[in-house]
Amino acid sequence: MENLGVLKLDSSFKPVEIITWEEAVVLVWLKKAWTVENTDKWVHSARRAFQVPSIIVLFRYVDEKLFTLPCTRKNILIRDENRCQYCVKQFKHFELTIDHVIPRSKGGTHTWSNLVAACKSCNQKKRDYLVENSPVKLARTPMRPSYGSIIKKRIGDRNLEWNEYL
Repeated sequence: MENLGVLKLDSSFKPVEIITWEEAVVLVWLKKAWTVENTDKWVHSARRAFQVPSIIVLFRYVDEKLFTLPCTRKNILIRDENRCQYCVKQFKHFELTIDHVIPRSKGGTHTWSNLVAACKSCNQKKRDYLVENSPVKLARTPMRPSYGSIIKKRIGDRNLEWNEYL
């Protein structure tokens, strides 16, 4: 069976993550979650048939404070929508670099508020200048995104029936 993702929501219908269909079937079978929407796919055990869910809801609330959103290259590119934050052009993820707004050589840190996606050309122009002294200008101030906004951007329009739950 192809790789079907399942949208997992907490009891307040807040998106938690995308899980595999196998994990979703187990959560429903263990009565830790219930199915909101099903796909048209079925899986069979020795004694039962299970319809593969598309959206499940946990019976418990998950506090968003428990989610840690790591400041990784992948998450920065998702936050910046694969756009260079200097020239604002969109690129494929492998054509972008990660730039420190305040260069590490000048005390810049590896944090959400100091990292942006940059095309190779703009990153080379900026070099280790501070933004105010560089030949390129920052399109928007980088900030820590919410967990929900990253989930929504990762999902995109991959599954239209998920839209009302996002």
